[in-house]
Amino acid sequence: MLKTVSDADLDKIKKAVKDLPPESKIEVLTMLEEELFVTRFKSLLTEFRDSAKKYPITIEEIRKEAETVRKERYEGRN
Repeated sequence: MLKTVSDADLDKIKKAVKDLPPESKIEVLTMLEEELFVTRFKSLLTEFRDSAKKYPITIEEIRKEAETVRKERYEGRN
């Protein structure tokens, strides 16, 4: 079961973190980043999938675009 934190408790946590020395703040930040990585990654994947549904593209369109870019870069070197 998820525990909820009241606004007052959250304010206490924020104040406690604010009062920490920089090294400890970095430790808290690292912990939060690790804890939230899966959630953030899933959100990013959802955004990619939604975008792909909204703007579908075929493998042939990708190949043509890649060839165009390669050609432009090759011609720019010569």
